[in-house]
Amino acid sequence: MIVAIQGQISFDDWARVDAVLRDLIDAQGNLDVVLDLCEVAYLQRDAVPLIVNAAHQAHTHGGRLRLADRACRDRQGTGR
Repeated sequence: MIVAIQGQISFDDWARVDAVLRDLIDAQGNLDVVLDLCEVAYLQRDAVPLIVNAAHQAHTHGGRLRLADRACRDRQGTGR
């Protein structure tokens, strides 16, 4: 499951992202979730605990949360 985030994200937006990740991991049982941050203009400090918590929740269920960013996408595009 890939969750792609775009633009400039406010604290309230991160709260919604947190709710979506909780639903995907806890309620729906998705065990391999990628949080794609390639199009996020700025990652606020407030987002870090939410991301760490989602990773912990995934791990608790035997899964994982992975992050993708622009550098990751650039490497995939060049075949590295």
